[in-house]
Amino acid sequence: MPDLHGVESIELTNGTIAVQTVETAVIGLVGTAPDAATATHATALAGSVLLNTQLLFTAVETGRAGNGIVIDAVIAEAETEVTTATMLDRVITVTLATDDTGAATSTVQELVDAIGAITGSPVTVSMENAAPDAVVSPFSETLAGGEDEPYPLNTPVLVAGALVRADQLGTAGTLYPALMDIFDQTGALVVVVRAEEGANVAATRASIISAIDKLPLARSKINYQPRIVIATGFSEDDGVGKKLEVVAQKLRAIAYLDSPSMATPQEVSARRNLYGGRVELLRPRVAVTADNGQTIYRPYSARAAGLRARIDYANGWWWSKSNQEIFGITGTEQIDDFIIGDYTCTANLLNMDNISTIIRYDGFRHWGNRLCLTHPQWRFEAVRRTADVIEDSIQRAMMVYVDRPIDKDVADDVIGSINAYIRQLKNLGAIYGGTAWLDPELNTAETMAAGWLYINYDFGPKSPMERLTLRVRVNKQYGLEELGLNGN
Repeated sequence: MPDLHGVESIELTNGTIAVQTVETAVIGLVGTAPDAATATHATALAGSVLLNTQLLFTAVETGRAGNGIVIDAVIAEAETEVTTATMLDRVITVTLATDDTGAATSTVQELVDAIGAITGSPVTVSMENAAPDAVVSPFSETLAGGEDEPYPLNTPVLVAGALVRADQLGTAGTLYPALMDIFDQTGALVVVVRAEEGANVAATRASIISAIDKLPLARSKINYQPRIVIATGFSEDDGVGKKLEVVAQKLRAIAYLDSPSMATPQEVSARRNLYGGRVELLRPRVAVTADNGQTIYRPYSARAAGLRARIDYANGWWWSKSNQEIFGITGTEQIDDFIIGDYTCTANLLNMDNISTIIRYDGFRHWGNRLCLTHPQWRFEAVRRTADVIEDSIQRAMMVYVDRPIDKDVADDVIGSINAYIRQLKNLGAIYGGTAWLDPELNTAETMAAGWLYINYDFGPKSPMERLTLRVRVNKQYGLEELGLNGN
């Protein structure tokens, strides 16, 4: 270190850091939208309709890339009969022919020909509202108005609860109605991937499966990672369902799968055996009122995802969405009977088979906590999501410590940061508690020399109170107390 006579300041970067909880209410939605808006070209008008010199310049490349191209038509510095055009960067300069008085003499046709002669010209010129022999005056115009395709195929796009953004999908296909289902529950963050609509069912199915594979790109492209993944209108197909399950595993997400229309409880239960701890199977289709006033039956997954996001915002990601009201529906395609305390009602039988349904009790309510898993605690969606949130949040926060020298300071900082986050979650009511510590067995001289540090932590998730047992007895003594006999 060089010598110094004076005072210096050094900013220290060691110490514990605050762990930020990851976004949980982010929905990944895959579907079709054949009438989605396309990219538009940047344009510019120059000249005058009255003088028959109006020209329309259009960028060759679609989208915003065409914005900012400049067309400058200038008078030549000396008399010339030739109209020329050159391009430097994004500026096209047209040098107009002039007479001996310095007045422009170039015609519309000569200007168009000059620009067309530029190799790789970024613009086309339309003279539909101009006369070819009309004389052009100097002008300077900048192309604008080009917009990129809002929903390119197989590309994650963020829709942040905005109907205007959703309207660009058009109403055909599955994406627009699914977004409306979600937004009926809350203004959620939705990562949309548009799949190409094929010539037949099999081709569309293949497109959907391919598009689902693009959901993991969302983190890198738009900085949001889906935590609930759906393909409303397609997830009753097990090929689609299994792909959603695979992607959910990668993303630490939950896949909501719809059941086929009019599927029996037995058929849904048999299907449940295909899936595991990243899938929630939904039994009913829901009745909604269409724009034409008719009642239609919609797959439930989009509304279930919107409900999950709404509960995350209102109550917290550690809450179950079961026994919460579903907004905007008028009924279900099939009624699963529900009687409080009845072991044999259809709703209870489905729940005990790890299938969620909808009951009518002070409105229509989601009924079911479980994923397609038999483990007594990990079968609960709320527990699975609690673990996902904690693990992801801590992993991301710990990136700042990666590649620092292994020593007591860095170990203490990692442990301190994790413990502070766990205390925060406990105070929030999200978990019962937890702690982090150095692993005394796995941390050896050899592992440390290899650049490997082991830190353990645990936490206590809160399971939903799925079953409440009220034990009741009759006490005859209260009658004696009423008469003042006190049991004597």
